[in-house]
Amino acid sequence: MARSRGSKVAIGLLVLLLIVLGVLVIVDRVAAGEAEKQIAQQSRKELTARDVSTPSDPKVSIDGFPFLTQVLAGKYDKITISIAQPKVNNVQLDKLDVVANTVRADAQSVLKGTGDVVADKITGTATISWDNVRPLLQLAGLPNGVDPSQVELKVVNNQIQLRVPFTISGAKFAVTAKGTLIVESGAVQVRLDEVGSDAGKAPPFVQNLIKRYEKQLTVRVKIPQMPFKLVINRVESSSSGLMMIASADDVKLSGA
Repeated sequence: MARSRGSKVAIGLLVLLLIVLGVLVIVDRVAAGEAEKQIAQQSRKELTARDVSTPSDPKVSIDGFPFLTQVLAGKYDKITISIAQPKVNNVQLDKLDVVANTVRADAQSVLKGTGDVVADKITGTATISWDNVRPLLQLAGLPNGVDPSQVELKVVNNQIQLRVPFTISGAKFAVTAKGTLIVESGAVQVRLDEVGSDAGKAPPFVQNLIKRYEKQLTVRVKIPQMPFKLVINRVESSSSGLMMIASADDVKLSGA
């Protein structure tokens, strides 16, 4: 009889413990959700202050469980901020994902948005379509008046292929080029491996001009300064556009 009563007490205590744990988990998740909301709102303010517009607040995810122990410590291992369709100085990006590591902030900062949230290091991945890359092309060594928006651009086997149309003495011709994307001092360049033209049947003086332009042609992609002090380290190309990988140290994600 005593053993049966003891078993019931143990079961009751176990049930009570499970209820308490469940409540704590719910409280923890609610607090994490509120913190993510506050950081998202504050991050948008930071973006706006740096001439970055977005159609919606960034989406924020705070890794790690339990969340409240991180609040008490004032340190968060990883916070991810996803920004859809950001426009940076009138340049339209498809997406910008920022991963912040070793983030420091007190409870008021993350739960009420009344202080600074600072990351020791962040990495960012930005994507931009070829349609939005084309107006960013800076072409040097060609005649004045070449419109970058008229440049034909595609990627074949991870190699950039360009066709630059222009007019000489009333005749229309084009310089063609193949190259690969590189990053120099945080800027995106096209290293040209092969340059030619379609002026084979043009008059000799036109062909000579084209050959001169072939030797002088340089191409740069004028990417605007990225938010969160991000500096581009690497760039990759695909059939849909560019993907830029960047990083920065000691960055304020949000603040009062």
